[in-house]
Amino acid sequence: MTMSTDVTVQVRTAFLFPGQGSQSVGMGADLFRDEPAARALFQAASESAGCDLAAMCFKGPFEALSRTRVLQPAITVVNLACRAWLESHGVIPDATAGHSLGELSALACAGCVSDAEAIGLAAVRGQAMDDAALATPGTMIAVVGLAAADVIAQTRELLAVQDGGVANLNGPDQVVLSGTIAAMDMAVAHFEAQGARCVPLAVSGAWHSEAMAPAEAPFTAALDLLRISTPAKRLYLNVTGTPSDDPAAIRQALVSQLRNPVRWVDIIEGLKADGVTRFVEVGPGKVLRGTLRRIWPDADAYQVHSVCDVASMRRLADSWTTSTP
Repeated sequence: MTMSTDVTVQVRTAFLFPGQGSQSVGMGADLFRDEPAARALFQAASESAGCDLAAMCFKGPFEALSRTRVLQPAITVVNLACRAWLESHGVIPDATAGHSLGELSALACAGCVSDAEAIGLAAVRGQAMDDAALATPGTMIAVVGLAAADVIAQTRELLAVQDGGVANLNGPDQVVLSGTIAAMDMAVAHFEAQGARCVPLAVSGAWHSEAMAPAEAPFTAALDLLRISTPAKRLYLNVTGTPSDDPAAIRQALVSQLRNPVRWVDIIEGLKADGVTRFVEVGPGKVLRGTLRRIWPDADAYQVHSVCDVASMRRLADSWTTSTP
């Protein structure tokens, strides 16, 4: 897109969509109140989830909102409501990616599926992953302060695949591990002995691990009911860290993502290599802003706006043609 400053510059923009962990009670309330399109999205999401997602998002309680089968369609509907408002006010991306669950929002942003279809997929995914987590309890930890390559190599030696492994590659010195509680306890002791900071994540399952294998069948069945269109925007995939315009490859990547790592570092580096200079975190929270700063610390090279209410989005839209990347 072209931005008006002292000189005309060409700026490539990417929308980044968050996943679980970005939620807060009250998210999306302003959009629901002010935007008829947002209310329609919440209605579709509630039908898919089988519960009143608007009430859950706006009033909580937080524990109920954070249950995976509720949270996945809830985050997705807020992401997509934010994205619809931004695009209707002229904030249009050239590329898109989502972190874990956020990949479904990116799929809709790229035009591969409709918003309603993405929300429906999120509801199926959330229920399937919740069921898998109940069958095989597990958890996740972030290992911070050691080189990512070292953590990856040592984890492969330390843990059997069925017990746990790498879930998210979030930065050059931040790797998220996922697995059984015993395996994560072992990993904490191992990496803390080397000076790492190990942070337990507030999750209800071992996402992106072999524990999620049972979720693949119901999620695949839901995907098989949909036609995935060729992306209209550059779409980056979690499991490869690279863009794809092949609907068959995209379909397979969505399933593989359930028990394979999110290659977020590769995604951000790929977007940067593509010429993206402006990132917009579209949805609640600021999780992706933090990971972006770890990967690309030169803050003058990009702008990030976390948007979860009308006021913050209006400020972004108003500044869109006057600020520089």
